Amino acid sequence: QRNSTSSTMSIALIVLNVLCLVHAAVALHLPQQKYSDQVVDATPVGKTVPVTNVTTTTRACLPPHSHYPFCNTSLPVADRVNNLISLLKDDEIPPLLTAREGGGGSPGPPGNISRLGLPEYDWGVNCIHGVQTSCVQDGNGEIYCPTSFPNPVNYGHAWNKTAYRVLGSVVGKELRSLWLAGATEYSSWSGRPHAGLDCWSPNININRDPRWGRNQEVCSEDTLINGLFGQEYTIGLQQGEDDRYLQAVVTLKHWDAYSLEDSDGFHREGFNAIVSNFGLMDTFFPAFKRSVIEGKAKGIMCSYNAVNGIPTCAHPLLKKVLRDIWKFDGYMTSDSGALADIYTKHNYTKTGEEAACVALKDGQCDINSGAVYHDFITSAVANGTCSMAVVNQALFNSLKLRFDLGLFDPIENQPYWHAPLSQVNTTESQAENLLISLESMILLKNDGTLPFPKGKKVAVIGPKYNAQATLLGNYLGQVCPEDGIDCIERPVDAISRVNVGGVTTSAQGSNTTVADANLLQQAINVAKEADFVVLALGIDDSIEAESHDRTSIDLPQCQHDLAKAIMQLNKPTAIFTLNGGMLALEPEMKTANAIVAAGYPGAAGASAIAMTLFGDNDHLGGKLPYTVYPADYINQVKMSNMSMLAGPGRSYRYYTGPVLYPFGFGLSYTQFSLTASSIPPQPITFQTGTSSASQTLSFNVTNTGTRTGDEVIQLYMVPQTLSQLSHPLIKQLVGFERVHLAPSGATIVSFEVDVTSFFMVEVASGDRVSTPGTFQVVATNGADLSISVDVIVSGNQVVVEAFPTV
Repeated sequence: QRNSTSSTMSIALIVLNVLCLVHAAVALHLPQQKYSDQVVDATPVGKTVPVTNVTTTTRACLPPHSHYPFCNTSLPVADRVNNLISLLKDDEIPPLLTAREGGGGSPGPPGNISRLGLPEYDWGVNCIHGVQTSCVQDGNGEIYCPTSFPNPVNYGHAWNKTAYRVLGSVVGKELRSLWLAGATEYSSWSGRPHAGLDCWSPNININRDPRWGRNQEVCSEDTLINGLFGQEYTIGLQQGEDDRYLQAVVTLKHWDAYSLEDSDGFHREGFNAIVSNFGLMDTFFPAFKRSVIEGKAKGIMCSYNAVNGIPTCAHPLLKKVLRDIWKFDGYMTSDSGALADIYTKHNYTKTGEEAACVALKDGQCDINSGAVYHDFITSAVANGTCSMAVVNQALFNSLKLRFDLGLFDPIENQPYWHAPLSQVNTTESQAENLLISLESMILLKNDGTLPFPKGKKVAVIGPKYNAQATLLGNYLGQVCPEDGIDCIERPVDAISRVNVGGVTTSAQGSNTTVADANLLQQAINVAKEADFVVLALGIDDSIEAESHDRTSIDLPQCQHDLAKAIMQLNKPTAIFTLNGGMLALEPEMKTANAIVAAGYPGAAGASAIAMTLFGDNDHLGGKLPYTVYPADYINQVKMSNMSMLAGPGRSYRYYTGPVLYPFGFGLSYTQFSLTASSIPPQPITFQTGTSSASQTLSFNVTNTGTRTGDEVIQLYMVPQTLSQLSHPLIKQLVGFERVHLAPSGATIVSFEVDVTSFFMVEVASGDRVSTPGTFQVVATNGADLSISVDVIVSGNQVVVEAFPTV
């Protein structure tokens, strides 16, 4: 069992056993072994993957090129990198700083330098919730496809830090194996080059507004959750069994203040995000800071938008904050086409040469996904627009990572160079896939109707009854060996399978956004004959997607109408929804017997939904990672207004209006109690400043019900009276733990609290301060359990982190 705090049995012993293997692999560094030099006999498969693009010669420093100093492993890595840079010819440099080997707007070529024995390398594999490559077939005809996990929003649903690291670890292992076997990038847009070893993931932007089209790609509206996701994913991805080398390279995205696609007449490529110092320090910096400082992330992607008039890839804060203050020592890439936007959309410079130079010099952006560096670096240096020194710095930052990956060293004792295909989509990763899907189910309402009894006649009705692509979400590798997604189980089929001894019928009832009278009548007829009804509702990438923001946060009206017609039959009815951003279900909250928010739950999603509806999900306990606003929220604040304080405010931290469901809410099929275990005498006192003195708060969590289940204990800092600061903060999450308990099972959940838990960002200056006042620390399950602890912070207000100046 891999919950942060665990007890008793899981849903099945086999799931437990295989997960133990996965999680042990995350924590242990295996002893180094000797390997023979071997060639993996494998071929990418899939109707859309051209075999001709496969490159398997990915090792540098082979004879006759092994005599170069950059191949001398006794030299410091920095010296080796600088030696390689010194040997480059001018025309060889631009391809080395260009991502994607000919796809995504990049002109290619692949960046190999044959005269030096330098192989090709592709910057740009996406790994948002699985490796986005082709499947691979080995010499025995066995096909291996990358594991497709739930979308990141479901990891937000789960509130499980351990799961974040496991995701990164599985992705890192699978990427190494697939890369070694010659897998290609999967999307046709990419040009399908041989995959590289850097993941353009995770997306740790904030769910700032429910209209954002990419909310499915991010965990939460909360800075701590997103920061922990970035940190743990990074550790899992980059740190594998051989601590001499990186397993893979993470690329955090998108720096920064990026959360608009096409709203209010703006488009992301030309959007200028007006953000205060307070907004940057309080909302947009924290997840990146934690991922860089605690996770040791080695890659970051700068975004399309500008911040306060300066394109992010050319913004001095990029270098100042990341490299100078946080000591980031990895590489920076542009999003695809973002450097061209500097002069074509933002009009920040007049020419491509100038755009290349401000990105290299001011932003210190090392890799360009696009053609700007390829087309303009040589001429920009020649005409003096920028110096060769900034070009060499970009080469150093990016090439060094290829050394850190072990691509220039002997491979005989490098486990990563012998990663077997058998570690792709293993029994363990499939079990982990199902478990995180189960943990991510959020029970929003239940009047006792759920779980349904098995063996009855169940009608599954709604536009998502047979969903496949919607379950998977976006950013997919090759999911099925035969290409396409036919291997993905549909909700109606999973419900039929789990409803043992019963009869399962189905009807579409409506399209996702368009009503159909015939479909509606068919659905009513089917529902009339059923004992129980499941309404399969939700949205998909026709409504929320990259490059496409939502114009409504309500359930489409045709689905409201369908739900109303079915509810009028007075059948026991449960709704499940598929959605990345929140959905307003105001009529259904009153009329439905039960509601389950399923997010975009991935390849095992249909099974997780069915198991939840019929009571086989012993890990039910997901919590909302975002606030569910009323549908008219969108009329109170513009999407393009970046302030978290605009209108009624944004997120649980600043929103002052009514909610349909609050952040952190989620129910269970069982019951829990929460009591104090060990709490220091109150009020707990701290002094302003940066003292490391801390207090431990411990709470007893007991399953007092009759079913096995999960609970999430959330810890919030709540300001009460501030004597030297006026601040709109309502509360701030400072910790959380997920527990798994059988009936009568109990465990202790502990949190360390120190003065840093009470730091706040001053609205006027953007400085992070330690301010005196009275506070409460509140432990809660987000629903019906809560314990408050009083805290006093004494002293004078102190600036603990000044907003950076450039």
